Amino acid sequence: MDVLVTGSSGVLGQSLVPRLAARGDRLRLFDVVATPDALAREVAEKGGTWTGVQGDMRDREVLARAVDGVETIYHLAAGQRMKPQFASCSEEEIFEMNLGGVRNVLDVARERGVRKVVFISSSAVYGIPRTVPVDEETHPKDPIGAYGRSKLDAEVLCRRAVEQGQDVTWLRPMSLFGDGMTGVFVLLFDWVRRGRKVFLLGAGSNRVQMVSADDVARAAIAAATTPGTSGLVVNVGSDPAGVPTVRRQVEALIRHAGSRSTVHAIPAPLLRNAARVLNVFGISPIVPEHYLLADADFVLDVSRARERLGWEPSGDNVAITCEAYDWYCRNWQSVAPKPNPALRLLEAIT
Repeated sequence: MDVLVTGSSGVLGQSLVPRLAARGDRLRLFDVVATPDALAREVAEKGGTWTGVQGDMRDREVLARAVDGVETIYHLAAGQRMKPQFASCSEEEIFEMNLGGVRNVLDVARERGVRKVVFISSSAVYGIPRTVPVDEETHPKDPIGAYGRSKLDAEVLCRRAVEQGQDVTWLRPMSLFGDGMTGVFVLLFDWVRRGRKVFLLGAGSNRVQMVSADDVARAAIAAATTPGTSGLVVNVGSDPAGVPTVRRQVEALIRHAGSRSTVHAIPAPLLRNAARVLNVFGISPIVPEHYLLADADFVLDVSRARERLGWEPSGDNVAITCEAYDWYCRNWQSVAPKPNPALRLLEAIT
């Protein structure tokens, strides 16, 4: 089977692509950056074949050439300001980039007769949870920033495509953990590796679900291969029963790492107000989606994925975090976060 994976070099792509190669799929890997050598070697080790296409999802002509003859599209590509390559983008650019990419994928898929499109949306469409666990249908959709808004508007395009006869399924995963990850959790890993203080927004008594990239990859393949899933939207996260408080999870990570780090709680209103000011000047280490959600309970109901896709989460939050931390420690010299003046000041005064 010929399949196209957009955003193939990202954290989810690095889990999905080798799985597809092992299935015998012929891969077309589309990304704004060249296919990493390590990913190419892994595909070869699985006996897979691949063709790399470097381009922007907003370039309809390049995308159309990549789609020609493809049976399934896994659309993973998305811009997010916490990713280094998109850090300089404005909120408007992030929104237009993500929504334009989905629009092009759906349009080209319809024109070229693609059988199936699997779109990776996000739990960010829910905004701040009002009840937990968060279910796909009844919970309000109120995203905070451009990333979440782009995903929610993209889902509207997906529904319209389904109404017009296309076969589209979309997933709403929690924050992805796995090889190649970037973002706010890398800051946590950096603190723990260096034995520095770990700062929590609030007491850390809230529960925040996570998900491994491998689990999302398995869910994406199930969505593409399970009959009767057109128009289906499913949450994907770790086992809801295995989500401890944020503080307990961080303490478990510190024990796993054998680190001398200690946990320090910062009053939520104080840190939020400081982050707002720093964000204005472009030096905040976290974006609004993070500082507004950091002390909220955020646990998804994953029963639909279990029932409709035959999917099960493979691990709990602590195991997922520790595995990702071990990857970080093996690769920290190339993936460590850049020094941030606000974080340096925070470490110095506490």
